[in-house]
Amino acid sequence: MEIKLHANATTTPRIRRYLQQSDKSDRELAVELGISVTTVRRWRNREQVSDNQTTPKVIHKAMRQEQIALVNALRDTLGAPLDELLLLVNEVLGIAVSRATLNRYLKPAAAKQKGTPLQGKKALRAGVLPRQLMLHHQPLSLHMDDGGEQHLLWAREPVSGWCYARIYAGLSPQLVTRWTRELLDACPALIQSVETFGFEVLLPERDLAVTMHPQKRSAVQVAVPLRDIIPRVKNEPVAEVLVQLCESYNRGKAQKKLGESTPQAFLEALRRGV
Repeated sequence: MEIKLHANATTTPRIRRYLQQSDKSDRELAVELGISVTTVRRWRNREQVSDNQTTPKVIHKAMRQEQIALVNALRDTLGAPLDELLLLVNEVLGIAVSRATLNRYLKPAAAKQKGTPLQGKKALRAGVLPRQLMLHHQPLSLHMDDGGEQHLLWAREPVSGWCYARIYAGLSPQLVTRWTRELLDACPALIQSVETFGFEVLLPERDLAVTMHPQKRSAVQVAVPLRDIIPRVKNEPVAEVLVQLCESYNRGKAQKKLGESTPQAFLEALRRGV
């Protein structure tokens, strides 16, 4: 029998049933199974062992202005086509909109502007290889319910669109360095250079060419709680939703421009020389 699990699932139905029936403490089970205490508690509080349905049950015909700004920024950052963007908005962010509604609120795609770098198979045919990462820092001024001042660090590999992002309550040179190391370890491409926008990175142990731009981004002001903009945040921390968003884009839906591969598979195949 084929079992379909969520792409980021860390447990199987058998483990989930074991969690529900065990008399051990949450921490003991987490250590025993190599999962987080949060995961243990989540499944102990449920009666079923199957993943919850992520498809929206209610399709709204309108979006908040904050949601419109978010999906447009997401589309411009990822360069995602409409159907892929709809999947991210519905299933990862939990914003229940139809394809037609989402399309109505999208502004002209920045990816179609003249001079945009080639991507995917077209880039490879032109001799452009995925060897560079673009690193960005975006200050956020969130509602006090969401922690107030936050910092979004995100990176993108331009040829495949592969992305990596994390959010932090504070920022220091040590944290930026640690994040960059984790980024380079996670990226499946053979990165030879990075460009940073708005911050400095020093990695003497890595054989990398680093170009730093002094560009400063003004803080994005968010006046309402994130749960009113991103419904998924009602049940999961925004940091976890952000990780799931990147994973869903990198590994979720195959893209035509990448030869019907996901960004992750596209870069892994190149690294193997396939």
